[in-house]
Amino acid sequence: MSSTTKTKPKSFTIFDFIKAIIDTKPSWESFTPEQQKQFNNFMIHKFLSMNPKYITLVNYIQGLNIQSNKKLYETYCFMIPQSKNTYSTYIKSNTKKASPEAAQHVAEYFKCSVSEANEYINLTDEKWLENILVTKGVDEKEIKKLLK
Repeated sequence: MSSTTKTKPKSFTIFDFIKAIIDTKPSWESFTPEQQKQFNNFMIHKFLSMNPKYITLVNYIQGLNIQSNKKLYETYCFMIPQSKNTYSTYIKSNTKKASPEAAQHVAEYFKCSVSEANEYINLTDEKWLENILVTKGVDEKEIKKLLK
């Protein structure tokens, strides 16, 4: 008995497109129209720029202001050498959110605004903040609570 159900083509993710650009390099026409619609110029630029080997190239190609998904895909496929290593570390935000009380203590210590105190906290480590709180006379239990 044969099945007459149609298999739906695989939905592409950003990682599938990155792999296609760097590794497999299929033609744009090999993608279904649905898959082609899932191609996102911004995300392609963003993820390729996470790899230090490609950052200069991505910067150059962004300057070309290519609007067509097909042309951008083909440009990247042509300019990036084929490689099996498609891994790139994803760079994420490194902002720490300090408790408002901790930020207030830092602001009082440096005689600055709370927003500036939050910037200081983001630029330093936990030990630095702990030393400021100890200097301000905050007890140990309170410090542990403020550092969580």
